[in-house]
Amino acid sequence: MSENKEKTTVSSKLNGFLEKNRVWLFTVLGVLIVAVVVSIIAVSVSAKSANKILTAVDEITYNFTKDSSGLSDAELEAKRATALSAVEPYLTKGGVGGVRANMLAADLYFQGKNYSSALECYKAAVSKGKKSYTAPLSYFNMAVCQEELGNYAEAVENYKAAADFEGFVLRSHALFSTGRVYEAMNDSAKAAEAYNSLIESSPNDSWAQLAKTRVMDMKIKGNIQ
Repeated sequence: MSENKEKTTVSSKLNGFLEKNRVWLFTVLGVLIVAVVVSIIAVSVSAKSANKILTAVDEITYNFTKDSSGLSDAELEAKRATALSAVEPYLTKGGVGGVRANMLAADLYFQGKNYSSALECYKAAVSKGKKSYTAPLSYFNMAVCQEELGNYAEAVENYKAAADFEGFVLRSHALFSTGRVYEAMNDSAKAAEAYNSLIESSPNDSWAQLAKTRVMDMKIKGNIQ
């Protein structure tokens, strides 16, 4: 069979296949097109939903902070309650909107010294945005809440988690706090380890200078060699 005849035969077979299965092929193509369109719409809707949540959270924050200076404790508590009620519907949302909503709620609870509720909201913020720039701050604030609740072991773990984020603006503070909490737990060896880690990584930082004084004090007291 010549090359031209082979090409003609293949072409004929292909045309026959397309003709025979045109309905099926068009159906598949239609499904693929619909899938792409739905995906684009879903992304667009998701973005709009996130922006809507962020706008709502910003508005709640503004309404809480507006004219708050000079208010009595009772008046501030009433404003906090109003803000918490307003942000509650967004706490279960995912993505950046859910992160921001939970962080706002956590801050409000913390201001009202409701450390248990603040802790839960910071945890939710971490869960919804583990790679977000807010994650180390949430870990840090979780540790502060746990200190207030007397959960020192958990506080240490979360200060460490916050310090693990390179570039975190409070990293040195988190490392120092790790050592400070270990001291409160009467674990001088681990406290010195945390302080020395800070001194080695950021020797000129003000927190490192404080760490040096803590190490020196523990040595004077004979708690470490």
